Amino acid sequence: MDDMIQYDFCKPYITQDEYILWKGKPEKGHLITGGDMIMMIFGIFWLSFCFFFEYSIIQSQSSLFFILWGIPFILVGLYLVFGRLIQKIYLRNKIFYVITNKKIMIKHGNKIEMYDGSQLPPMEIHIHKNGNGTILFSETVYTRRGRNYHTYFMLENLSDVAQAQNAIDMMDK
Repeated sequence: MDDMIQYDFCKPYITQDEYILWKGKPEKGHLITGGDMIMMIFGIFWLSFCFFFEYSIIQSQSSLFFILWGIPFILVGLYLVFGRLIQKIYLRNKIFYVITNKKIMIKHGNKIEMYDGSQLPPMEIHIHKNGNGTILFSETVYTRRGRNYHTYFMLENLSDVAQAQNAIDMMDK
């Protein structure tokens, strides 16, 4: 798909005195985060138990009902180990970012999210080992139970993270 057509989604949402400061999309790579790693490890344990269960049921020549009972649990385990990664790769190819002088627009497939520049939470920039970076918009909220981190949204794995950050700084706030 032509690069200009991919960013046409923002045209109907740009007002008369608004203009584009930056546009981009996530680069390939840096797919697995800490949370993904924890889910994959849990999925390996889950999947191991499910395979052991199925093997035991088949060895005991149990009824077809019990053999079929374990299949959905194996499928959940496969999703936890492999499916989340495949889904992330598939969805990342459908994400596009546009920063205007008034708002940030993020297109995920057929869904468009818009964030007003005057109401953005604090910004953090995480630089990855490959030189790309992720801009994370989150806040730390203090409650009776301690600190809670609330992530609003992120512009992930950008090759030109400094240009995106500069565009955010130039927004009318």
